[in-house]
Amino acid sequence: MSSLFDLHLKSNAVMGNYNNRSIPSSYHDILDEYKAVRENALLVDYSHMAIVSVTGDDAWILVNHIASADISIVRDEQGIYSLVLNDDGTILGDMYVLCTMDGYYILSEDISVARIIEVLNIAAAKYDDLGIQEIPEIKSMEEDDWGAIMLEGPYSWELMSEIYGYDIIGLPYCEYMNTDDGLIVFRCGKHGEFAYQVIGPQILLVELWVKLQKLGTKYLLKTGGLDYQRIVRVENPGWDKSIYAEYSTNPVELQLQWAIQYDKEDFNGKAAAELMSAQTTARKVVGIVPCVNCASLSKGDKILVNGQTVGLVINAVYSPAAQSWIALAFINNPYALSDIDGYTIKTAYGDIAAKTKTLPFIYNFSLLVNPTTHSYIDLSKAKSVL
Repeated sequence: MSSLFDLHLKSNAVMGNYNNRSIPSSYHDILDEYKAVRENALLVDYSHMAIVSVTGDDAWILVNHIASADISIVRDEQGIYSLVLNDDGTILGDMYVLCTMDGYYILSEDISVARIIEVLNIAAAKYDDLGIQEIPEIKSMEEDDWGAIMLEGPYSWELMSEIYGYDIIGLPYCEYMNTDDGLIVFRCGKHGEFAYQVIGPQILLVELWVKLQKLGTKYLLKTGGLDYQRIVRVENPGWDKSIYAEYSTNPVELQLQWAIQYDKEDFNGKAAAELMSAQTTARKVVGIVPCVNCASLSKGDKILVNGQTVGLVINAVYSPAAQSWIALAFINNPYALSDIDGYTIKTAYGDIAAKTKTLPFIYNFSLLVNPTTHSYIDLSKAKSVL
């Protein structure tokens, strides 16, 4: 079997469309997959990730110009997270940039390959202004049938180390290693757990997928789709187009200024983003939770203070980890403070007393697991600090 798509069809996965790619939405019930990613390990196809190669002596100038982060600080086998801004300073999407000996790989799960290449070509047309002597080579890795899979969860490091050795355990966050079998293992993740994204030719990823499934039995590994993100990306929020885009793509309102390096040289959208940052926004994204058990919170529920509407819920889920409903909300700036009570959420089941919450909503179990002292399968070691 040479493609992940064929593997999923054979396994009767429920398929969905993400970033113009057909990959699994689910293999099992969403709560089973959620439990795996929060307690053990979850294996997911991440081939919706657009992968673009940029190579050449001046590749860093080009990539740095489209990135809100400072690409010049990363070295070979390191990566960095960045937003990609539109000219007006709003968010087009996000990406990881991996530095290689020859240039960079751009990885994005919400910007298509075609759009990334278009943005790069627009920047390359400014070669005189940017000081580019030789236009870098831009290539979609779809041409080489590349894809990506993600192993994520508190014990993903232990399972992955059975295949790639102890180098996995010592791999720092946002760094990667080239494996002997021709793949790239990149430690990353947006959900607060240990996570390893493996990138390379699909035929090799299929072999690794099958191997991880066999070895993963003793870790209670689950295969999954992207539906689990509907919960974990509220618990551990960051940029997610499906959550925020219909409400705002303003990085200041979304409290994503930490991903913008304002003091670097000019980059796409910098002037507009600086102007946004200098102004007081009318609202901000804040976490909010009910003070008592409630039947449900829903997108669009109004938030009140002393009878006055001050915001609305933009996404809400029941969090098994928090054992409570949790919500992301846009709240008017004077009231957009964390860990404050006195709010009321108007739900379909009645008014609910609520308080704002510092993000993330949960304390991830991976923070209680130390790869040097803990183990899921070694009975002589504790599984965590608990």
